[in-house]
Amino acid sequence: MNKIGRNDLCPCGSGKKYKKCCLAKDDQFASRRRDEERAIQTALSWLEEHYPEEASEAVRIDFMDGPDEGKLDAIDDLSPRLAQALSINIGEWLLADAVLDVNGKDIKAHELILGKGGPLLTSRGREWIRELAKHPLSLYEVKEVIKDQGLVLTDMLHPDQPPVRVRERAATGFLVPWDSLGTRLMWQDDSFVMSGATYLMERETALDCLAEIKSEREHESGDPAIDRYITASIIINCWLDSILEIRTLPELVDMSTGDKILLTTDHYRVADWKEVERILEAQEDVDGDRDEGWNRFEELEDGRCRSRASMVPKGPDTLEVFCRTTKLADEARQWLEEIAGSVITYKIREVVDPRSEKALDAAKPAPEPDIPQEIQRQLIHQYLAKHYETWPEIALPALKGKSPLEAVKDKKLRPLVVELLKAIDQLEARRIDQTGGEPFDVTFLWERLGLRRE
Repeated sequence: MNKIGRNDLCPCGSGKKYKKCCLAKDDQFASRRRDEERAIQTALSWLEEHYPEEASEAVRIDFMDGPDEGKLDAIDDLSPRLAQALSINIGEWLLADAVLDVNGKDIKAHELILGKGGPLLTSRGREWIRELAKHPLSLYEVKEVIKDQGLVLTDMLHPDQPPVRVRERAATGFLVPWDSLGTRLMWQDDSFVMSGATYLMERETALDCLAEIKSEREHESGDPAIDRYITASIIINCWLDSILEIRTLPELVDMSTGDKILLTTDHYRVADWKEVERILEAQEDVDGDRDEGWNRFEELEDGRCRSRASMVPKGPDTLEVFCRTTKLADEARQWLEEIAGSVITYKIREVVDPRSEKALDAAKPAPEPDIPQEIQRQLIHQYLAKHYETWPEIALPALKGKSPLEAVKDKKLRPLVVELLKAIDQLEARRIDQTGGEPFDVTFLWERLGLRRE
């Protein structure tokens, strides 16, 4: 997010300089937010001083859902960014939703804070904590991002309600349309604002979260307090599960052999390089020389070649033989010992899982292409245009084997088509965030399929 200069054009679009338009209003807004943040810190410090055990137990049981040792370890391993988000979310939950067991009696934390004997707060601070307690968490979908100004959000739990414009500069730097998040919307001065706590989720996680909330609330009486508790609990649990999940990387398999890929390097001692060169030069399935190294290959039916082993001289008396699986390495060892066993001696094997930290750390970044960025973007747009021209006609597993054009006619599959289009929009927005340039507009896909972006 870029800082707006006093003499810059105001981002509101008025055409006026910032200092002549929204600067005073933004300064007032920032001052108020600082007052609110101070009130939150004062209230949390007071809780920690007067009710440390009660607050800690509420967080452990009600927010964390009684975490086991593995979950606690995962929390300790969170990145600084996620650890800060967790701290903010816990703090706001304590003030807005937590119920403390005080001498066997359930008391809402905000009632203790705002009641007799509570911390000394400004009138603004008291009002903010009171408003936090009034407004429940909900699940929102980003419909529009207005850079450096705000967001347009729809409540996923109440899709019949109109979208709301939210004043929020920071989040416009990382959110894109169709992102999903749990948050609390508050009315402040003349606009909605986000309360501070944010439960950002992958779209698939948010949709699962939404389905779970609806399912749980269907079995209840419709009591607003119960609905609020269910919604907050499920949003928190889904978010915690997503940030604490240990994502195991998929096993990599060599498509030509069906074997697990394990980067295997065998080291051989060489007694006579000239003889090794002569032997390898005589092999019909070997290419290369001592300067560049050798490659043993197999010819495929379509005329292409596939590498089976790479052999690279290292130092005065060592040959390294690299294969992508241990089975291929075993075959290469047997082959080498048969043809050159009199002049080479096997020493040791090194095996590395390509998913391991060692392999990832050793990986070199891809070199920057020589093609100018503008030409790269044009080529990408041309590729995307060609790809998406026929996309609506392609049968997709996600649509149970039907094409998007067929699926939109099916009442049950139509929402899945919408989700696929939203995913395409998200991917394109993320790509532009990373690479710059103009996004590839897929409006024509929505129109061709007779769907509206809503």
